[in-house]
Amino acid sequence: MHSRGRMPAETSVFHAGGRSGSGERLWLTPALAAELEWLAGEGPPNVARHARIVLACARGISIQSVAKATGVHPNTVRNCMRRFAAQGLHGLLHGGAGKPKNIAFSDAIRDEIARLAMHSAANVGEPYAQWSLRRLRSHLIRRGVVQAISVEGLRQLLRGLPLPAVYWRRAVRPVDHLSPEVRHALEGLAQGARADRSIRAQIVLASSRGLNEAEIAAGLHVGRVTVRRWLRRFRRAGILGLHTLPRPQVFSYRVRQAVIRFANTDPQCYGIDRTSWSLQALRAELIRHRVVRACSVGQLRHLLAGAGIHLDGADMPATHASPAAG
Repeated sequence: MHSRGRMPAETSVFHAGGRSGSGERLWLTPALAAELEWLAGEGPPNVARHARIVLACARGISIQSVAKATGVHPNTVRNCMRRFAAQGLHGLLHGGAGKPKNIAFSDAIRDEIARLAMHSAANVGEPYAQWSLRRLRSHLIRRGVVQAISVEGLRQLLRGLPLPAVYWRRAVRPVDHLSPEVRHALEGLAQGARADRSIRAQIVLASSRGLNEAEIAAGLHVGRVTVRRWLRRFRRAGILGLHTLPRPQVFSYRVRQAVIRFANTDPQCYGIDRTSWSLQALRAELIRHRVVRACSVGQLRHLLAGAGIHLDGADMPATHASPAAG
């Protein structure tokens, strides 16, 4: 049995494969499991919590469930497991051990932090309306409310408060319950030739494995806004949401003038056997003469309406007469 606060000797730890902290099953020797059980019950508070995290992960409990049970962020669980894999039992000491401890905040400071968290950031002069933990932390330090506080410390301080959703940025919830067919399709898209769609599929697959927004962004070298956008698109429209929708073509001034000249010219001058244009016939001629590469009837109608020209919509296919002389 070990005295309180003293780290026991190193023992062996085995993983079923892959990286520690990535969600694979952790295997402990009986001696190491016994040391962890003792630390979980008798060790200092931080060490005891970290020991409970390791034991829970060794039982195959998911990172999200472990985080919820121990009252920490999933990233804290992952960091704890990485330190344990690299340093063994000595990794249960917090990475900041030996550094100055967080200030024990007075009730007045706690009340002020809670008051700020319950109202819009715009009310205190910030250029945004919603808080995040990092934004609130920066605000507190910049305004001198606290000298220092960690993101995790702030999370614990606000824990249990009914934070108004309208005033807080919510991380995109992870994608889960992918069917085998959808997962197979995403993996095919991730390995495809289109780099943009490959990244989008990798974002969804990474989220389904439990990685959070920041981890996905760092791993794929994209912005967190990009991660958030494509996860939301996937939830709304599935795999089709990962395909970029065609954007309406923006015509230059010269192209618009050329379209208007066509519309104001007798169709027979272009060998069309008709006395007036329809939108369909004009669109076909514009493409045939390479005035535009593509154009929808709606785009054409809008363009011409701006010039005061109004044509009928669909029409019978036009027939080409012999080209007019001159």
